[in-house]
Amino acid sequence: MPSADPLTIARLFAAALDRCDFTEASRYLSPDCRYQIGGGELIGPEAIIGSYRDSAEWGSRTLEQVIYESEVEQGQDGLSVLYTDRILHHGQKHESYSRQHLTLDENGQIVRIIHEELPGEREALERFFKHCGVKPLRLQS
Repeated sequence: MPSADPLTIARLFAAALDRCDFTEASRYLSPDCRYQIGGGELIGPEAIIGSYRDSAEWGSRTLEQVIYESEVEQGQDGLSVLYTDRILHHGQKHESYSRQHLTLDENGQIVRIIHEELPGEREALERFFKHCGVKPLRLQS
């Protein structure tokens, strides 16, 4: 993988996830990357990418349309990615948001991902699913 600055790597990783290009996204993860989500932790690219893939596959099987978008930010506390899921189902629209914080090593690989639940987002998504008659994917927290 060519060497690039951390902001560029974070953008490439997020853009690959937006396209559901999981092979490309896995290239940016270190072999021992740790992903903290909910009360648990996934270790290694296979487990982490599997989690992203499972969510995307569930969305494509269950919902009429999901468009994934991301925005990478460089803040005082490091890099973060704001993810937006634009969902359309039975004529109803919903936007769901979450944030992940990324840590990269000196080789430009992502070594840690911390998933942050944004206040009220899970509840709003659950209300949307209930309104549309969708049984939600079992979330990990």
